[in-house]
Amino acid sequence: MKICLVCSSGGHFSQLYSLRKFWEEFEHFWVTFPGRDTTSLLRNEKTYWAYYPTNRNIKNLIKNKSLAIKILKKKKPDIVISTGAGVSVPFIYIAKLLRIKTIYIESLTRINGLSLSAKLVYPVVDHLIVQWPELENRYGKAKFVGQVI
Repeated sequence: MKICLVCSSGGHFSQLYSLRKFWEEFEHFWVTFPGRDTTSLLRNEKTYWAYYPTNRNIKNLIKNKSLAIKILKKKKPDIVISTGAGVSVPFIYIAKLLRIKTIYIESLTRINGLSLSAKLVYPVVDHLIVQWPELENRYGKAKFVGQVI
């Protein structure tokens, strides 16, 4: 199995990186932003740098959409896994168009409602993992699996 790991730097990256016992045994590559955390911890990993900022930035949304098309067509992963945030949206949508399975893991900090990124990918994502049972009860597609950190 080949995995595409997509997230922004900072907390979203920390959460996805903390799941390395799962993804490190599979062929994988990263799409994230260059930051102190990502450039240091991913120095020996195959990494593609996404465009930022993504918050309400149409120009970088379009650039990241183009990046998603290019990378996903070239690398042909079996699954795209993301912890958010904005960079996940074009990658999840393009993955769905290419018939690639998708998983979105909502942030541990989201207790009462989904983040904007999760709301945007909710219509197309295959699996939405939440870390609080309250969210599973509010969103039919959500699956509570406990806290993943």
